[in-house]
Amino acid sequence: MGKAKDVNIYRPAYENKAGGGEFTFTDRYSIFDYGTMPDKLPNKGRSLAVMSQYNFEECDKRGIRHHSLGLDCGGGGLGPLGSIPDKSNGSGSMVFNAAVVYTPVERRIIGDKDTPQTTYDYSFFETNRGNINNYLLPLEVIFRNGLPRGSSVFKRIAEAKAIANPQENEAALQKIYEKIGVREEPKPGDMLPKPIVGYTTKWEAGDRHLSDEEALRISGLREEDFEKIGPFALSVDNLITQRAEEVGLGPHWDGKIELVWFNCLVLADVAGTLDEDRFGQDLSKEFLRQWYDQNQPEFRQACEEWKKIGEGWQERCPVKPVSLPNDIVKLVSDMYMAAANAWVGRGIFEAPDLSDVILAMQNSV
Repeated sequence: MGKAKDVNIYRPAYENKAGGGEFTFTDRYSIFDYGTMPDKLPNKGRSLAVMSQYNFEECDKRGIRHHSLGLDCGGGGLGPLGSIPDKSNGSGSMVFNAAVVYTPVERRIIGDKDTPQTTYDYSFFETNRGNINNYLLPLEVIFRNGLPRGSSVFKRIAEAKAIANPQENEAALQKIYEKIGVREEPKPGDMLPKPIVGYTTKWEAGDRHLSDEEALRISGLREEDFEKIGPFALSVDNLITQRAEEVGLGPHWDGKIELVWFNCLVLADVAGTLDEDRFGQDLSKEFLRQWYDQNQPEFRQACEEWKKIGEGWQERCPVKPVSLPNDIVKLVSDMYMAAANAWVGRGIFEAPDLSDVILAMQNSV
């Protein structure tokens, strides 16, 4: 079971032969890497399926390879988004070509103050570099167009500022500024001079930021193939950015994708939804992060600390998330459905107009 969708592999994948898989999109949600939160958001999952399938079909038009085979239209039949009627609440199931999954080996060590910590051994990917095929890269690829509040860039800037040695402090800050293409400290709401691509880990307990060099090292790809990731990711980013501007969800701040290598790069998982990307004024899962920051700030703090111990930290974390008020559950559910309707230009979900939802979100803060 995933954090927000269930995965069923009904036909195994091999190195040179795609398997078969099915996503069942649920109404669960996850923030701060915690896993399943207390509440369910009605029709959230179906909204994500609809948005993502639209994006995969746009990828087809642009020659961007992906793994989706279509939505389950009932009765075992697969179809494009056009086969889903209006006011039907869409489909919560997507069938896809499955890839082989290799994961790093977890190793527990005793860290500072005798606290257990987890390290990850990626030697399999290094040893077999360039010799594995049809596998999910152990990376999440991040594209950034701007810096909304809550961006991890501000966390990294704060960490650099906390370095005691002034020279090391300045060097760390300049490295961050150079990476995002600015000369001085940015502020929330700034757009970047141009889109950039970065990397985090896929299989670790927390999404650890990676340098380009480390991302290459653990990717399992040859350098010439790894260098194709940036242009590929930006082609997906451009597709999503254009659509966001067309339907009034802009600005498109940032997003993430996952990739399979099957003789070339293949877009995997889902892309361009409110869970993978951030749009407008907290028009994404960021709204929920901000709600918890305001109403239970100790929860995020506990998550940041406890995830350092590795897999299973959620059960040991002493701070548990509180439930959302009913009005917030409805508001966020409306956000997902209204955004999906706007994105595909149809009324698949019975939901308020997106502009009304945005106004209600602003008034709820």
